[in-house]
Amino acid sequence: MTKKTNHPKKAMTKEEYDMVKRKDTFNDRMVNKTVLPAIYLWLLASGAVVAMGIWKPDVVLENLDGFIALIAIIGGVAAPALNTVLRMWESEQTIEIDNMGVEMEHERERDAMQKQHFIEMEKSEQEHQQKMLKAAQDHSHIVEKHKETIVKLTPVHKMGEDKKE
Repeated sequence: MTKKTNHPKKAMTKEEYDMVKRKDTFNDRMVNKTVLPAIYLWLLASGAVVAMGIWKPDVVLENLDGFIALIAIIGGVAAPALNTVLRMWESEQTIEIDNMGVEMEHERERDAMQKQHFIEMEKSEQEHQQKMLKAAQDHSHIVEKHKETIVKLTPVHKMGEDKKE
């Protein structure tokens, strides 16, 4: 009976951990901290002007130039930033897509090598078990042989004892 061994998973290196964890890249953080707030502010200001125009049209009509300037100022910052970040994000996504084939091939090769290693380890374990069983069997044969020779021996008499014949 062979004992099934559980092989623990190999601990991840820092690079492997960073590859798995790397869902939030520099560009993603930059978009989240700069462009998204500017875009949200732009949308909020535009929505506020529209809402104010529905609620109090007189106020908006009197200050229309000011509201348009506010939306243009915020949009002037948000639009180019959005354009730049979207181009960087697009190039990053293109690189990731290009690397997918290489990464998948590497994973397949690694998995195949890991499987082959596991098979070799199991084979080695089985060979070891067979050698141990054979050694135990040989040992038991030697012990039995010695027991047989011990039984065949005749007791030795002490000197001075008379033999009764």
